[in-house]
Amino acid sequence: MLLFADSRGFESSEERLSHCLFCGKELVLLPDDRRQGSCFDCLALSVPSAVACPECNAEIPGEERGVGCSECGWYPLGG
Repeated sequence: MLLFADSRGFESSEERLSHCLFCGKELVLLPDDRRQGSCFDCLALSVPSAVACPECNAEIPGEERGVGCSECGWYPLGG
């Protein structure tokens, strides 16, 4: 349940309609939409999958791959 009013607005009415980058389904976008051009069905395709750390074999979530492993401190660019 939202406890505040949604005050986002569009500059023009053409900004509301788009298509999914993955499947082409029509989308209705909201201002500051964080789906990065994908529909909810394809949203999982836009997030990188988790990988194992090459040093300690711990799982690194896809959205954290660029910052390295929180378990052992391994960094992708060696640092």
